[in-house]
Amino acid sequence: MAKLINISKIFPQSNVAVLEKFNLDIGYNESIAIMGASGSGKTTLLSILGLLDSPNQGQYFLHDKEILQLSHQHKAKIRNTMFGFVFQSHLLIPHYTCLENCALPLYYRGLVPREAHEKAESVLSALGLQELSKRLPHQLSGGQQQRVSIARAMVTKPQILLADEPTSALDTATKEEVLDLLFTLAEERKFSLVMVTHDQTVANRCSRIIQLNKQVLC
Repeated sequence: MAKLINISKIFPQSNVAVLEKFNLDIGYNESIAIMGASGSGKTTLLSILGLLDSPNQGQYFLHDKEILQLSHQHKAKIRNTMFGFVFQSHLLIPHYTCLENCALPLYYRGLVPREAHEKAESVLSALGLQELSKRLPHQLSGGQQQRVSIARAMVTKPQILLADEPTSALDTATKEEVLDLLFTLAEERKFSLVMVTHDQTVANRCSRIIQLNKQVLC
């Protein structure tokens, strides 16, 4: 489904290659854990996969089509329809209700608020979060905030969910609940999950583990 070929990302000012001739093939409905020390390129890799950043060189294919040379507008459209994002910090907009936060990707897609809210309400309900729809983020627990961010990622029906340390700020019990939710959704909704984590127990739940290494150029 998605394939990176000889991807390199180099920061000349620090003489560091966070990714060098990196290859990755993401199949349908699989889960991949990305591990590595700080500065090894884990978040950069997610950003490249999600078309939030571009490599210095290499190729990126989605459904057998090379996409790195596409316009910013075309990339934004692919990003909004193909990918869902879950971050370590939930990144909910403080003055938006949970419903409005969940509907945000649909606003970007051009849906009128009424239709966007109906779709967002449906996702919140499916995740058991309907009672939170009118609350603001500061009125939620950390676990609830992260569940709402997962609902926001789900509302566009992504084919690939990119998660950057989604449970690192949660206590053990809440972490397990959020992980259970992610993997259950991946199985039920048939999307692929690519997750950055420092936690080996989290990584072990994935079907594949990829280890990144920081490289200093000569």
